[in-house]
Amino acid sequence: MKITVLIENSVGVLIPTGLCGEHGLSLWIEHEGHKILFDTGQTGKVVENALRLGINLKEANAIILSHGHYDHTGGLKAVLEFIEKPIDIYAHKDVFSLHYASPVDRYIGIPFRKEELEGLGANFRWIKEPTEIFSNIWVSGEVPRKTTFEKIDERLYIKEDEKKLPDLILDDISLFIKTDKGLIIILGCAHSGVVNIIEHAKKVTKENKIYAIIGGTHLSSAAGLQLEETLVYLARLNLGLIATNHCTGLNVAARFKEIFGNKFRFGATGEVITI
Repeated sequence: MKITVLIENSVGVLIPTGLCGEHGLSLWIEHEGHKILFDTGQTGKVVENALRLGINLKEANAIILSHGHYDHTGGLKAVLEFIEKPIDIYAHKDVFSLHYASPVDRYIGIPFRKEELEGLGANFRWIKEPTEIFSNIWVSGEVPRKTTFEKIDERLYIKEDEKKLPDLILDDISLFIKTDKGLIIILGCAHSGVVNIIEHAKKVTKENKIYAIIGGTHLSSAAGLQLEETLVYLARLNLGLIATNHCTGLNVAARFKEIFGNKFRFGATGEVITI
């Protein structure tokens, strides 16, 4: 398996020049003949980065949208224009909800209409329940929220009929890949909570060994209890690899490095993770 970070907030110091970083996330996953684009970053820069990294997005077998925030979906139009053919896009249908953030009432949802994207070849496959899209590769579907310490960001809300409602971000989905080493869990922003997602992955795949966690953890803004409980939980998993980025935050990344040592990698733009 090879996972390439096409774009995230930063660019790795040992990465060839010319790549662009931006607040967002996009990963290119190659596994057992399948090529999957997981999220598309904030802008069309993901296409240029892919070309510079020698990756042909036209070879993608599927696109996964982890949720409907602009920093994970904003590059979708450019990707579809580049691919120039119909492609399955797996997402929760709330990906098109009107996502906002307070206190400035800023719209943070997907910046395109569904019909526009469909006109460019998007074949949306709505996922609510766990779905095995390829052999041993699952899209999580809605993640049950069972922990008491993992909380939804209170700054986030949706608009329905001009009313403001707490945003539960039910469209938050992850990718579970079952391998001989154990489970590889790919996170977008982990709005459902990292622990909730891992426990859901175990139940869905019937695999208790977690080998790697890769992607955004949304722990940069987590309250003290949530962060500490999550760190304790992860430390007990005997992970082989943890490669976080985007919404994890540098302070939390430093904690990961302290706890996991050489098993930790910061997944900056251009990083290639081989398992």
